Amino acid sequence: MANMDLTTLFESANNTHASEDDAMALVSSNSILEVDVGIEWRGIDCVFNDWLHISNLNLWRDFLPPELETELNGLHRGDTIQHHFAAGELVPGWQSSQLQRIKRDQFKPPLKGLEPIEPTLGRFYPKDFFKNVPEIVEGNKFPCRITEINEDELLIDLNHPLANKPITLTLRIASIKHASSEQGGRCNDIPAMICDHGPGLQDDLAQAETDFMHGKPFARINESDDADYYQTPRLTPYWDSLGLQQVSTYYRQLIPQGAHILDLMAGVHSPLQQAENSRYSVSCAGLNLTELENNPVCSERIQLDVNSAETLPFADQQFDVVLIHAAIEYVTHPQQLMLEIGRVLKAEGKIIISFSNRSEGDKCISLWARAHEFERPGIVLSYLRSAGCFADFQSFSHRGHLRPENDELANRLLHSDPVYLITANRT
Repeated sequence: MANMDLTTLFESANNTHASEDDAMALVSSNSILEVDVGIEWRGIDCVFNDWLHISNLNLWRDFLPPELETELNGLHRGDTIQHHFAAGELVPGWQSSQLQRIKRDQFKPPLKGLEPIEPTLGRFYPKDFFKNVPEIVEGNKFPCRITEINEDELLIDLNHPLANKPITLTLRIASIKHASSEQGGRCNDIPAMICDHGPGLQDDLAQAETDFMHGKPFARINESDDADYYQTPRLTPYWDSLGLQQVSTYYRQLIPQGAHILDLMAGVHSPLQQAENSRYSVSCAGLNLTELENNPVCSERIQLDVNSAETLPFADQQFDVVLIHAAIEYVTHPQQLMLEIGRVLKAEGKIIISFSNRSEGDKCISLWARAHEFERPGIVLSYLRSAGCFADFQSFSHRGHLRPENDELANRLLHSDPVYLITANRT
């Protein structure tokens, strides 16, 4: 999907209540903007689009690249600008001096979780996990990557995760306000806000696959039978309404009319409920029949535990689309499941996997619980690659919206559930 197509994705999900005056407003040097800022970059075999919603971009004090700032004057709400940056122009460029060879015993992470954290090829860790490295100060949580492991040594890469990536930056104006005067305030670096908090961590190593299978990746705190654990139905959505709406809008763009869909690990609520579900035929497979009976999008309901089933109870090439929403973090045999999904998908059929940053901690696999939020798309991509029958990988993220005031968690969580979404096509 092209980057420009993604700029339309949020128009119905932004929850922007603009006045008629705002619709006629023009951007000027004293404007305060509500914007979506996105970066597109290419990884080893995947196109990544990472978006951040910024409620108050103050053109008087906040920093934007000059290439974008000069194009903003005179634009209207809904307008989009875009610029392509070479590697090293938007974030610090790659430097060989940032590769550091250290002793293995300099890796000293905190002790917590199901098992000790061990250094693993391709994984990212906070810099202060590495002790007595001259370039690292105590408390520095910025991620760095282990790129080589020997018997006694580690090679770590302290470069920015996007250091060697050309980046396309897009800014879409959601609303325009004007400040009468300015007396100071904190200056925000907009490229740093979008680039420095995770993008780049999703990609595989150039020279080797990231080792996500080290140790006991699929161990869980609660190893009891999943059917027993989930026997009490949950009849309300787990995500907030705005996060669900964003996934719904994406579904509308990706799923063709008349598609036969398999919604795996389904429950009472699906983003399809806001995605004009009359266009589709949906087979819902999940653990709790009561939840499925209360899910209005289901044209077929199948009770199924994917963690105990060796095969999916469907014919070869039966579906146009397979969905896994808010559930991939609970799968204990993902490679086997991806093979089965490949079997039941038609040629050129699509898989769409969506997730956020919250989960049921007792049933979440150890790999997922320990990973950085932006490493998790990389985990899902590794699952898909392992099946050997998927291609055309795309990764999408969007974060930064304020949580709806009527949400049950609004008093505890400021921001809406961030959306992460991976798509691939059956070859």
